[in-house]
Amino acid sequence: MILFFDRSMGTSIPKALALLKPPVEVVYHEQRFRPDEEDDQWLPEVGSWGWVVIGHDYKYHRMPNELAALKQYQVGCFYLWGAEAKKWDTMRLFARAFDRIVDAAEITPRPFVYRVEKGGRLIPVQLA
Repeated sequence: MILFFDRSMGTSIPKALALLKPPVEVVYHEQRFRPDEEDDQWLPEVGSWGWVVIGHDYKYHRMPNELAALKQYQVGCFYLWGAEAKKWDTMRLFARAFDRIVDAAEITPRPFVYRVEKGGRLIPVQLA
């Protein structure tokens, strides 16, 4: 499984994770796309590759082009709590939710979006 950290996550958390060699591959936005690449441009590619998106943007399911890309390219996505939190707190949340994220990504039919709450609980987001 490949976890793709979108640009809203920055690079420090995925770089730190990669150093720890988790049981999944870690890729972040700037490794594959221009920093200003529009979401509806990279989502189809990431979806076609079967990667799972990790980000702070709580909007993909609300924007017409992004929602269309989620559906058409069968994207699985997790919105992490903590866009304004310190990186350490975000990393702690990700570590706490990691097993649930991987399990959900493996068993949930795509497309899907989950919100990951501060305590690590996954909440399914309804796709219109």
